[in-house]
Amino acid sequence: MNASDNDFIPKKEVYRIRIAKVVDTVMKEDEIFRQELDRDNVIEFLISIMQKFSVEDFLGIDQAELKKRISRLMALNMLSTLLDDFTPEQKRIFNEAVRGV
Repeated sequence: MNASDNDFIPKKEVYRIRIAKVVDTVMKEDEIFRQELDRDNVIEFLISIMQKFSVEDFLGIDQAELKKRISRLMALNMLSTLLDDFTPEQKRIFNEAVRGV
């Protein structure tokens, strides 16, 4: 049986399906992600990053490794949104604390 073009999943959907499953798992396990992040926005953010890998390389990433990477990227995304709410003085204090000044 020959596969037709309709039998193939679009490239972006390959990323979306796999990433969405991991995001759902991470959000289920960690309440802070559920409270602070919008699931759909996170998935789009992660797709844009993961599409830097070829589909073959992306699918070759071990599930545990992918979950670890996605968790880190979600934490980074959450941190960046929190910093957006800081006043300039709060950003200065935060930056000094991070640098150890």
